[in-house]
Amino acid sequence: MIRDARNVPVSSGTPKALMGYETALAQFQSYVGDPIATLDATLAETPDFVTGHLFKALALYTASEKQLVPLATAPLAEADRHLSRATDRERALAAATHHLLDGDWGLGCRGLDAVLMEYPRDAMTLQVAHLMDFFRGDAQNLRNGVSGVVAHWDESVRGYCYILGMHAFGLEEMNQYAEAEAAGRRALALERKDAWAVHAVTHVMEMQGRIEEGIAW
Repeated sequence: MIRDARNVPVSSGTPKALMGYETALAQFQSYVGDPIATLDATLAETPDFVTGHLFKALALYTASEKQLVPLATAPLAEADRHLSRATDRERALAAATHHLLDGDWGLGCRGLDAVLMEYPRDAMTLQVAHLMDFFRGDAQNLRNGVSGVVAHWDESVRGYCYILGMHAFGLEEMNQYAEAEAAGRRALALERKDAWAVHAVTHVMEMQGRIEEGIAW
């Protein structure tokens, strides 16, 4: 069984395909670069890479651009073509993606949460779930979704800073300002370009009326 850098299983692909996946994931997490272009190049060489197709579909769907939403159907269909050889995680993620694209956000988000219960280090699914909770205005799950998995992460796991940054934002949205700022600052100590963490700490300062400090920040 092939596994990614966080020990999450994938059903297909090559070491080179996994390198492409990791590059696209880092771009998705940091908002620097083009994860779709990276995935396209990866999938051109490894067309049976189910996780790659699902990632592309979900990245397009969560991009907040209406014209991109229809484009998510093609990579999802490609993933479906290879599901007979997919992992349980990939099949569950494909089902959740279908619900999202069909407009059933509640069922789709429950499906994402179920994947994370089994695979708490699935960084791609975690960020998609976090975005969907944000789009739905579900502040409680924006916090709880990350709180429920963060104990499975530490500094030895690739991308840990971005998990802390999302955690900080969820805490801030639930008015836990001290905890949010601490998590955000810890994330930025690991990666000073973590946009989630910058965003979360900025919100804390805004909500606490720390205007001059916020401008300097």
